[in-house]
Amino acid sequence: MKLVEFCNANMQKGTQQVYDVLSSRMDLDCVDYECTNNCGLCSKMAFALVEGQIVSAKDNTKLLEKIEKKLDKLDDAFDEQYLDF
Repeated sequence: MKLVEFCNANMQKGTQQVYDVLSSRMDLDCVDYECTNNCGLCSKMAFALVEGQIVSAKDNTKLLEKIEKKLDKLDDAFDEQYLDF
């Protein structure tokens, strides 16, 4: 199961919608923390951590798209690693 982490302060600025969409997926574990110690980014952009890597965007729609693209890349990397026996 992949991990997507959200900053509660950033969620209050709008990323709550992205969290709600992603948390309904059975293949993801979505967690919100009071703070992720990315305050400079948090004050300027929507962001989340996908498997520990920052994904950011100017708005929620773009953030959701970028997160889904990142998750797809992780799936592809996993498939390549384990299907090339």
